[in-house]
Amino acid sequence: MTATVAASGRLAADGGYHIFALGPLRVDGPGGPLTGDWLEQRPGQLLRLLVCERREIVPVDAIGEAIWPHAGPAAPNTVRHFIHALRERLEPGRSRHSEPSPVVCRHGGYGLEGDNVWIDADELERQAALGAAAAEQGRRVQARAHLERALALYAGDFLADEPYAVWALSERERLRAVACDVLRSLVDIGAGLHDRVAGWLERLADLEPFDEDVHRELILAWLEMGRWSRAARHYESFRVRLMREFGAVPAFELPELARTLRQPRCA
Repeated sequence: MTATVAASGRLAADGGYHIFALGPLRVDGPGGPLTGDWLEQRPGQLLRLLVCERREIVPVDAIGEAIWPHAGPAAPNTVRHFIHALRERLEPGRSRHSEPSPVVCRHGGYGLEGDNVWIDADELERQAALGAAAAEQGRRVQARAHLERALALYAGDFLADEPYAVWALSERERLRAVACDVLRSLVDIGAGLHDRVAGWLERLADLEPFDEDVHRELILAWLEMGRWSRAARHYESFRVRLMREFGAVPAFELPELARTLRQPRCA
């Protein structure tokens, strides 16, 4: 889509908007949380689309095609009507001299004002990038702090309450991959933090339900901690899932992993 919006990448200034799109959509305005049925109706769906395309100005025709594909020639007027309704929900009682609107109109389309809107998905990526850079420089404590901040933001899949919207699928998968990379990095730098590493691997296994390497590492971590029953239950659950979905079995067996624990480690 056209006409890129400048993305701030920093917390919105006082009086700005905070949009939480990882998990179900939540919106905090200058006066506090913005709630109501509108979040599940057309104005809320329109806001979700603008959040998904937050770095762009989305042409009116593209908005109409995404949300009202059968509207035909009436689509532009429908879009403008619901943009007006969205602004009323975001800015109740807004006067002409108020702060800039979070929804801007430019070049025949609409988008979110980057300097006035903070979005958790952007902060997730910012913290992930800071963590990766710190890890590359060998600053493990700082890396873990940034990566844990990123992970705390990932409250669920992107726009989890819009599960069937085709226009959200690509961004949802991209941000899920970012969260998986964060978890892998935490595991890589978490030597000695046995319980926390197991927790990170467990969450990674939830996000990667068919990744054999991840599940193998999780089961091995539990075995190393002496949690044999938990390791056995997870192995059986993973085996059944693979068989049900793909007619396959894991490339590793539980006794094989247990034997690796008894093998002497290199000095």
